[in-house]
Amino acid sequence: MPPKIENYHGREQSFIKHLFLNKYLESAAYKLFQGRSPVFNFVDAFAGPWRVSDTNRYSDASFSQAIETLETVRRSLLDMGRPGLKVRFRFCERNPASVAKLREFAAQKPEFDIQVFSGQFEDNLDGIRAACRDGFTFTFIDPTGWNVESAKVFEFLRSLNGEFLFNFMAEEVNRHAGWDGVAASVGRFLADPAWKDAFEAMPEGSNETKILQLLKAKMKEARVATYLTDMAIRKPREDRIKMRLILGTHSGIGVEVFRTVQEKVEKEAVRTRHAIQTEESRQSQLFPEDQIIAFETDRDGVGCSAHVGWATELLLQTVSQRPGVAFGPLASEVMELVPVRTTHLNKIATTNRKAGLLRFDLPNGKRTPSPDTRLWAGTASDK
Repeated sequence: MPPKIENYHGREQSFIKHLFLNKYLESAAYKLFQGRSPVFNFVDAFAGPWRVSDTNRYSDASFSQAIETLETVRRSLLDMGRPGLKVRFRFCERNPASVAKLREFAAQKPEFDIQVFSGQFEDNLDGIRAACRDGFTFTFIDPTGWNVESAKVFEFLRSLNGEFLFNFMAEEVNRHAGWDGVAASVGRFLADPAWKDAFEAMPEGSNETKILQLLKAKMKEARVATYLTDMAIRKPREDRIKMRLILGTHSGIGVEVFRTVQEKVEKEAVRTRHAIQTEESRQSQLFPEDQIIAFETDRDGVGCSAHVGWATELLLQTVSQRPGVAFGPLASEVMELVPVRTTHLNKIATTNRKAGLLRFDLPNGKRTPSPDTRLWAGTASDK
């Protein structure tokens, strides 16, 4: 069951975060269970519960959302004739009071394979790894700031077969990362004690965008993911970036699913923001809700004209540098950086083929490139 906005008053950004988690887990689990593995491990590294409104069912907590979502997928596939699917839940929390609530929650749901780990996530990595001994592991890392010993976490993620969703707390990083008093803790977060030199050598920009770039570089260096894509979540009541969700995956399919879910969640974020504005102003909107959502997402959402232009430039540049590149891997590389979907890249490829700027062969009756279609640069005279 998706999260309900009424449980998130004053923390609507968490509603958007949990909505994304819900929809991504749903899509990932369907794809995984129908192909790659009959076992899905869900790890919640900073499980809480924290500021929840639903203190009976914890429906506004990430761990409860994961159970509801993954169990719904498992039962749906069971009804479709796919028996033997298994989901494990591994929750870690350092606050003793929250650990007690987690264990009480788990005791009330004996039908699920739930294991609660008490203490710092970084101190429980061996135990959690052993408890996810086989299958696909999805790790949700949602700290309240940057108090993470990333070197240990990177080793954990690298050792598992799976993906991770990391909540990068952009607002806190932007406010504090430039202060010398936090240099050591940021160094642990970036797995780089000497991070300041690289930070200061970067072009002008906000603290959070520079730290995000350094963090992704360290993740790639640690080989925790082939692709690292992200989306911003804004505080609806203040319309500024609160956090960024980073997906780490070795699969191009994961990148496509991320952008598809992002497109859906962006629309809900606009809806939420305008509902708050209407409630606080006590005035009705001048335009219908659907029109407002379309306008805002067409301006800066997934597949907007600016992002399509960026994706076009990147695709043509890459083909020029790597003649004969396959469309599938190229699409994943572009989607990692640019908020577009495969449907947008199909259109970009066919449009530029007609313009003579791309060359590729298509079987009779085929209108768009397949993942193994090879692309070469062309010229307008090739038409």
